Amino acid sequence: MQAMRSLPPLPLTVQKLLAVMNDEDSCADDVTRVLSSDQALAGKVLKLVNSSYYGMSGEVATITRAVVVLGFSGVRNMAMGFGMVSAMKSLGSSSMAAFWEHALAAGAGARAMAEQLGGGQDPEEAFIAGLMHDIGHVVLATAAPDAWRGVQDAALASGDIIGLEKEAFGMSHAAVGQRLMCYWQLPEALQNAALNHHDLKLAAGREQPLTTLVALGDLLACIHGGGFERPLAEADLARLLRLHCLEMTHVRSALGSMDHKIAEMQVFLRIADDGDHAPAAAAAAAGSAGAVVVLSTDTERVAWVTGLLQHFGHTIFPLKAYFNQGPGHEAVQLVVLDPNCATNQQLAKILPFLDNQPAVTCILRDGSESPLGDKLAATHPVLPYVFSRHDILAILATRVEV
Repeated sequence: MQAMRSLPPLPLTVQKLLAVMNDEDSCADDVTRVLSSDQALAGKVLKLVNSSYYGMSGEVATITRAVVVLGFSGVRNMAMGFGMVSAMKSLGSSSMAAFWEHALAAGAGARAMAEQLGGGQDPEEAFIAGLMHDIGHVVLATAAPDAWRGVQDAALASGDIIGLEKEAFGMSHAAVGQRLMCYWQLPEALQNAALNHHDLKLAAGREQPLTTLVALGDLLACIHGGGFERPLAEADLARLLRLHCLEMTHVRSALGSMDHKIAEMQVFLRIADDGDHAPAAAAAAAGSAGAVVVLSTDTERVAWVTGLLQHFGHTIFPLKAYFNQGPGHEAVQLVVLDPNCATNQQLAKILPFLDNQPAVTCILRDGSESPLGDKLAATHPVLPYVFSRHDILAILATRVEV
């Protein structure tokens, strides 16, 4: 709490902008006047609106024109983003690089899902909400760096980050982030997104649409990069997607648009932070994508796993052709075995064949209790149901070692 109180408030100009935009009687001239009074912020706004972030065909030379082009909500979102990044400059260190990479991907993911879902949601607001949804991590890392790192490591293994944080600190990063945003007098929707993005009941509902977008952006960020937070369990993921009528095709479409969106988001951060501490884009994971066999009889699980694999550039080799040693079987690098779709007797016949192949056989796990899955996981690498490219590469590395 002391670390949070030691943070500087949002820049005065940002506070004035928020006040003006909350006034129903305000107009574009009022916004222009406030922005023009702060040359540094005005310069950033003009720099961003003329950058690849917006892709404007003509140069926007004045604040008046920028306000017209961006609109009230665009100016507000931009000012809030600039203000929050500026206020956080004194916090964190190079150890927070993973945080910024995740935040950037979550912002891009939330923006992509806003475009996918429609419904009048502002993609720019979704980006800001996604970018700052984990801001509480920065406060916790500053206040108690060793304890925070210990919780992060434990959470990557168990997945229960909220419970571990409450035990260690008395409150979660989500609650800390909400309090910080309240201290900064940011809109309630942003506060709610920070507070509730791990609350499946609210994220899967329709009462807080921005929270839903941030939860989805958080999921996409875990798939895109991984390594900062573990994603949702399979049952929670299925509920979230089902209640918003989303399928794997929507997820793949959003993932497909994230790479260039992240590049655009980096422009925002570089301008916001005067080019000092903006994180570099995470390089694409090295390694060639090869053929994969998915061994499961559950059509939904097959669609999910193959969808992610194909997004990462892998090809799916037919199961029957692999067991028959058909043409091209020698190119298969990985077999994903779903223990939920096989009996002990079936596995007794299948595993000897699989274990004699050069491809790595990994076990698909969703976190639920499964004696059979636990037994297989003791002798084979495990692939989480929601996995990233890095998860796949880590498993394929065992093939090289063999």
